[in-house]
Amino acid sequence: MRYEVSSADQAATGAAPALPRVGAAPRRAGAWFGALGLAAVAAVLPLWLFCSDPEQRRTAILVALGCALVCVGGIAAFQRAAGGRRPYAAISVAEFSGATEAGGPGIAETDGPPRVLPSRRGMQGRSLAWYLGVCTVLVTLFALVIGAPQRPERMQRIADAGAEFAAVPIVKVSNVRLHDPSKGQDYYTSTAVVRLAPGAGREPATATVHPVTPDRPHTGGKVSVLYAPTRPGLGALAGDQRSLGEALEGATMGTGRVWIVGIAWAAGIVLSVIGISLRHGFRSFSRLGHADMAVRGTCLGPDLWRRDSAKEHCLKVVTASSRTAHFLAGVTAEHVPDSLKGQHLWLCWDARRGAEGGRFSGGATPAALVSDDGWAMHGMLKADDAQMMATEGVPVEKAAVGNGEPRALRLWDPHSAWLLYVPPSALVNAAVLIGCAALLTFDITGIWRWATGLTGLVAGLSLGHLAMNAPYPSVLRAAMSSNGADPA
Repeated sequence: MRYEVSSADQAATGAAPALPRVGAAPRRAGAWFGALGLAAVAAVLPLWLFCSDPEQRRTAILVALGCALVCVGGIAAFQRAAGGRRPYAAISVAEFSGATEAGGPGIAETDGPPRVLPSRRGMQGRSLAWYLGVCTVLVTLFALVIGAPQRPERMQRIADAGAEFAAVPIVKVSNVRLHDPSKGQDYYTSTAVVRLAPGAGREPATATVHPVTPDRPHTGGKVSVLYAPTRPGLGALAGDQRSLGEALEGATMGTGRVWIVGIAWAAGIVLSVIGISLRHGFRSFSRLGHADMAVRGTCLGPDLWRRDSAKEHCLKVVTASSRTAHFLAGVTAEHVPDSLKGQHLWLCWDARRGAEGGRFSGGATPAALVSDDGWAMHGMLKADDAQMMATEGVPVEKAAVGNGEPRALRLWDPHSAWLLYVPPSALVNAAVLIGCAALLTFDITGIWRWATGLTGLVAGLSLGHLAMNAPYPSVLRAAMSSNGADPA
């Protein structure tokens, strides 16, 4: 049995097919594949930057990329074994139903607001892994393109024969040119024939080099070169420890570029943490206390929260006094069952964060919906809605005293089953991206290196686009149709 259902069919029927709630096995498999894949990808950048042996570096990176490719293949195999790709909407609808395990992670009181909820740590961890994965892939791809996978051929031969730096005399000089850059000091380039000091028992030899010097070179002067005293016939390279030392040691790029890559990666990590704060907050929101408030309400169904040009998907909740709150969560009409409209529930939120419009609040505060039907959903509540609801809400700690027997809650978390709804085309793009990264560990030069990097970038951006829009095919189709594009 296969679960393939087109978004057009879902839009026509107005509901996703009835499927059982996803069990624990696909969720655990998705977590393991995601963690192993992220670890494999994250290992590539430090290996590329700090491993000095070209062969060992390439081997280690190819092993890491191979592990990532195995994870991609494992995801495809697991999805196929589970009956094929399932529509995200069907998975989301099924999250609202199903039996709850006894003694589950969250409990709620029947006569009042809940004090303990299923934790949102899993949602935070997945989002953080996604953000870190995106920034790591982009920075790593950039570093692979601008780096040198191995020493230049002549330098490699000289290094194998025992390279040394030495100041050697100039026998003949020609093609002397003065360069006057807009910034920095003037410098000279030239073509010079130099005499190399041979090793013991060997004949003197000469070599042609192309030095870059601050002073005008002349016959009889000296220039620093890299050569092998035991084999002077291999020639020489103009330069000193400062200009050639890092390449001689096997570094893929100079210290300046390493700093640029490191700063870009660190900036990506900071942005990832900020993204988690804005999307989920840092709190697990599993135990509600004196600073948390709750209000009784009725769900009006999915809607869009709008302010100026900004808009976000939400669930509308109306209270007994007709106050309306917008519970921010990534749900649309096709993600919820028809029975959701009119359900009675508790809206709980953190009254400390966001309610005062603080500097680090992001204008929203962690919140949760707890239905009388036994499901719980994590999301965010805008600061102005939190302030409005505060006049009607009650502190959870005070209202929860004296409640009856607790009952278990089902956490609405369809994204934990991402392994079942990720598009096969996204996996193909992941394989192409891994292949491009593997090719960049070899000595591809010139336009072909940049073409390989560009192909990897396109595959990576396509992968991100497909993965992020997989839950919203009908929304994407409608947007494309409104722009006059063919959604097919």
